[in-house]
Amino acid sequence: MKTLQEKVCELEKEVESLRDENESLWFLLEEFEKSNLVNPEYRKNFDEAFKKARFNTLMSMKRIGEAW
Repeated sequence: MKTLQEKVCELEKEVESLRDENESLWFLLEEFEKSNLVNPEYRKNFDEAFKKARFNTLMSMKRIGEAW
């Protein structure tokens, strides 16, 4: 059976991996926003998705005791 310290180390690695993935996805979203979305339907869908993602990020903690 794993010790608590081993489990904490595994979870910290998973958290770091998820943070990296999150940063990559935000980069992609920002690049999409900068691109020219000519079709109004696509632009509307993108704007709604970006606002939801931004809201979720602003409402979450970046690190323990630290909020955006």
